[in-house]
Amino acid sequence: MRARNRSTAAGGWRSCLIAAVSMFAACTPVLAHHQPPHEGTNVGVAIPAITHGEMLVVAKYRAQILDLAARQPRTNPTLRRLTGFVSLQHFTCFWGLVPGSLSDETSPFNECSHAYVAGARALLAHMVAMPGDQSSARALEARIETDIASDPAFSVLCSNSNEAFDSGIIIGPDWQIAPAHLPTVLTFFVLVVLAAAGFWGFSRFVAATIGLPPNPISGRQRASSFKSKPRDLDRTG
Repeated sequence: MRARNRSTAAGGWRSCLIAAVSMFAACTPVLAHHQPPHEGTNVGVAIPAITHGEMLVVAKYRAQILDLAARQPRTNPTLRRLTGFVSLQHFTCFWGLVPGSLSDETSPFNECSHAYVAGARALLAHMVAMPGDQSSARALEARIETDIASDPAFSVLCSNSNEAFDSGIIIGPDWQIAPAHLPTVLTFFVLVVLAAAGFWGFSRFVAATIGLPPNPISGRQRASSFKSKPRDLDRTG
């Protein structure tokens, strides 16, 4: 009976791990894989390249740029396309949460980070050129340019600094180089372990809710209980 319980527990852990990996894979965007730079006619809006140093500065203002775009009284197809691209590209790049996504050009998430930051800069430039009162957009652009000029690393280039993008094409992480990037490996390992622990805790909660005993009665206890019943019957008889 104990062997059976141990095998059941081991099977439960394996099921949790498999479920965690499956959940994580399901959460991964369908387009989240490396794609070569697009060539030829653009599918959507052309997005100029951004240098490595500029990217580190503009990334700090991504949320403000999107907020400014959401408050525009009038929109146009280019504004909507660029806004959607930045949001979807940021999601595809795992919200920039993987260590080294912005700063490390060897990260599998560096190219997709270039994409959403370059998209954010193109979105701001488009708002500055739009008709109407764009004083807020011009002020934000001036602030970003000042920060870039004052940053000694603004002219730093990397392998992705010359890559232009297209709002109609989503760039995903380069999974082929992910196994060689230690921060990425450690991040995903921690996420899988946390997900497995969460599934295990949830299964324990469900078992307790429906009334299953957390510690099943051992074989000896059951055998002793069965043996005591005939004695009780003899005494009553």
